[in-house]
Amino acid sequence: MDRIHEIMEPDVITVPPATPVGELASLLDRAGITGAPVVDDEGKLLGIVTVRDVMRLAREVTEVPEAARWGLGAHLPDEGPGQMDLPLEGEFFAYYVTPGGGFVDLRDRIRQLPDSVFDGYAVEDIMSRDPVSTPSSTKVRELARMLVDRKIHRALVVDDGKLVGIVTATDVLRAVANG
Repeated sequence: MDRIHEIMEPDVITVPPATPVGELASLLDRAGITGAPVVDDEGKLLGIVTVRDVMRLAREVTEVPEAARWGLGAHLPDEGPGQMDLPLEGEFFAYYVTPGGGFVDLRDRIRQLPDSVFDGYAVEDIMSRDPVSTPSSTKVRELARMLVDRKIHRALVVDDGKLVGIVTATDVLRAVANG
């Protein structure tokens, strides 16, 4: 297998930009995923939205009194020294170890929030507009180098501006192992 179109997953759960954040939170929880690409009606990739984006919004619109109990300070930790020790989910950062050694799964924390926290907010308000992507013609070896260099575990596969799949580090390892 030489190109990532041979190893990518073409069936990706996506959301439109107008999706209410409350619906997004429910979808991520039901599907057991930590983020979703944001696409328009024609499948054009517009961005990506993650559980960290949802939690960041919650911190902005409410004091979230449970935050201290969860091991979160006044703000959701950013990737910096002394803020978060070990991201375990690549660019989605759904799980992390707090400086005090506690393990936090943001999906569990979002589930505990009142439904009204996200009223009036849509995915387009919180999504990241520049996700890591690559064309389906990329060589598997090039993708492996990109994942290592960027310290990520997955990339969105985009051809002509449209999302056509997702490929993970596990997909790359499987391709190498199967030769």
